[in-house]
Amino acid sequence: MSRPGSAPSLKQLRAFNAVTAAGSTLAAAKHLGITQPAVCYSLDRLEGELGVTLLRRSATGSFPTDAGRRLYQRTNRLFAQIIEAVNHVALGNTQGRSEGLAWKIREPQVKALIGIWRAGSFHGAARNLTISEPSLHRPARELERLLRTNLYRRTSIGMEVNPAGAELARRFSLALDEIRSAVDEIGTASASTAANLRVGVLALAPRMLVADASLELLRQSPRQRIDVVEAPYETLVKALRSGDIDLVFGALRGPAEHDDVVEEVLFEDPYVFVCAASHPLARARMVTPRQLASCEFVFPARGLPRRTVLDRMLAAWEITPTGRIETSCLATTMALLQSGERVTLLSHGHVQGIVAPDLHRIRVQGAQFDPRFVGLTTRAQWLPTPFQERFLQLVRAASHQPAKRSREKRRRPSAAA
Repeated sequence: MSRPGSAPSLKQLRAFNAVTAAGSTLAAAKHLGITQPAVCYSLDRLEGELGVTLLRRSATGSFPTDAGRRLYQRTNRLFAQIIEAVNHVALGNTQGRSEGLAWKIREPQVKALIGIWRAGSFHGAARNLTISEPSLHRPARELERLLRTNLYRRTSIGMEVNPAGAELARRFSLALDEIRSAVDEIGTASASTAANLRVGVLALAPRMLVADASLELLRQSPRQRIDVVEAPYETLVKALRSGDIDLVFGALRGPAEHDDVVEEVLFEDPYVFVCAASHPLARARMVTPRQLASCEFVFPARGLPRRTVLDRMLAAWEITPTGRIETSCLATTMALLQSGERVTLLSHGHVQGIVAPDLHRIRVQGAQFDPRFVGLTTRAQWLPTPFQERFLQLVRAASHQPAKRSREKRRRPSAAA
């Protein structure tokens, strides 16, 4: 018997998608090349596992319920992305051939490829999936033969995915995220512990916007779950493009570094020089570059936008700081600044906000910074669930309420800031 809360399989979703498109189980069976009882069996299991009725079946055909229409929208997106993934990796295919291959791909093959991609090797993937390596090799190689494309390569430490395999795995992972969204969207009796919303936050982002929106959202929907993770930009965008998170909140790169992600500006949050309240420069109304040259600096790590801006500014002023410390850790930066001896570059929001209420902005004569905008980074073709869309609305509304953002002044930082 089906267990409510189980994740639907590709086989079940193919049957559902075919029946909804054709309007009958018989027509779907002919399209899929299987028997009508097999189609009905898949549908029964799918409805049992999701705990909802998806199709109203009668003598005149099978018609989707409201939940079925929502799921059909998601399954169309799921299989369209799988077809696009196949078409991308198996170059030279016609659209029709890619569609035919996509319908032949089986779930064990997809899980094997994604598992190897995530683990970095066959050995690691087999361990993570709790199966033997020979059991993993079988579906992995079957997928290669089906697509007639090399997906793996041998290295000094074993077998791993090659660039084509990595891109196919990323696209498969993104496609499968439609299933999670579908389960969330139709409000099933799912026993899954997966998050309904996954937010990536950059280090200098004003966290109270995310916190306030999350608290309000959970007040409205207390049974839902939100995961918030802080990480570097490159890590979060990689997770975003593979469907591991739903959006990124923080400083925008402008333009986005990938053509499959889009940026939405919420407000400007410029860079400023800062120091502790006990620093001699904190009492100055205006500081000259010569005065700044005598200071010791906390440098952001190389590769961060703040580091590029700071290096360019100091080079223009011909300043070579002594006693320099470099770190990508915001908590370490705060601790070093609060010692009272150093200066650094942060965002204006941090000087005005909860993270560092005892820091002061240093106004430097002639200092000019390029505009810095905070906003949302999402996938170009992302279709948010109603729960996710409500979060976006709350963040957008809060971003245009300066009075609400000023609440950050009155709150103390957490240990993980």
